[in-house]
Amino acid sequence: MSATLPVLSEPPEQGSPKSLIEIGVVVAGPLDMVDSRAARMAVEQTEQRLSELFVEFRFDFFEIKRPEMTGNSTSGSGRVEPSVLLQQAVDERDSRHWDFAIVLTASELVGNYSSFCFAAISRPLDAAVLSLSLIDPLALGVEANREERVERIARRLSRLMLHGIGHLCGLPKSDHPNDLMFHPQNAQALDLMAGMDSESIDRQRRALAEIADQRLEEGAGRTLVRPLFALSAAWINHIEILQAIWAARPWEFPKRLSRLTIASFSTLAILFMTAEAWDLALAQSHVRLLALFVMSMIATTFYVVLRQQLLVRRGTRRTEQSIVTSASALGIVFVGMATTWTALFTVGFLLAYFLFPGQLIAGWAASTTNGPEELVWTDRPQMAVFAASLGLLIGALGASFESQHYFRHIIFVDEEI
Repeated sequence: MSATLPVLSEPPEQGSPKSLIEIGVVVAGPLDMVDSRAARMAVEQTEQRLSELFVEFRFDFFEIKRPEMTGNSTSGSGRVEPSVLLQQAVDERDSRHWDFAIVLTASELVGNYSSFCFAAISRPLDAAVLSLSLIDPLALGVEANREERVERIARRLSRLMLHGIGHLCGLPKSDHPNDLMFHPQNAQALDLMAGMDSESIDRQRRALAEIADQRLEEGAGRTLVRPLFALSAAWINHIEILQAIWAARPWEFPKRLSRLTIASFSTLAILFMTAEAWDLALAQSHVRLLALFVMSMIATTFYVVLRQQLLVRRGTRRTEQSIVTSASALGIVFVGMATTWTALFTVGFLLAYFLFPGQLIAGWAASTTNGPEELVWTDRPQMAVFAASLGLLIGALGASFESQHYFRHIIFVDEEI
């Protein structure tokens, strides 16, 4: 792949209006003179590059300064929590009706997947947080005068912005170091990221066309009551919601959320070692067990979502974007809970077959079984379903004690650079 790929966009017909894409750039906290100049230059470079690649669109960048945004968002180490800035970016995005929101900060970002982080990107929120701290040549021990610093920071920041917008449009990662969608391992790798292949350009063009379309609240949705508006917005954007759920990798919940895992599996172990639990589980009908499973999935999903405040605030004006954000959060947590339940059931099923002989089970479940000969093949899976459902309910309490910053990061940040 060449570093500068040909532009495949065809110019629009003369006189035809260009579709508008609005991107907000929020400067969080103070920037020194070098960073301030570099940020302005990066925005100009990003706008120019997007206009060259997608000539049928008009890109409007809006820059606002929020010196107070990092005031109470730092961790004990003095670094900034990306989840806090992302939430504030969403508030600005909704109030100003932007398509995307990008937050720039001079502070270092707290990384949860690596030891450093200079960008946190969230598709469910249509927002990204970029740090200028680790892309500064001086931070990397490279000698450079002021003009060289401004130029390098601007170039790297522009590549990060283009990468972030591409990710928000649903573009996959690239394995080629010259591609803008490459996942850079360090700041120097940003200098090589300059091109995009034709497939990525076409895919981003289609995504931008959908984004530039009239929002539901701007058209027919204005007359819909809130429940119908939410259902309509979720259906229109169901592909985007599914992509956001997939990007969040909720099947990794048991590994990422230690409190959820510890509480769930501790409950499972206690129930399996308790005679009364076996007796109670085998006394339940299949309908009751199914109801217990469904209730545990719904209850834990809504409890965790509400406890961690993952839904868009009630005071926010109803928008198609806010519905997508809330639906994505619900879907991510639901799939994560389903994965945890499946892991609990699998472990319980194996334990029941390999460690609990029929004679022991018959003795513990004396009120429902007169002897091992009366046990049927569904008894052990029945106990596994019972213990997994109760374990998930207890595990949700453990998940609710996870740091809100960390939990929101796990849910919403689907790429950390």
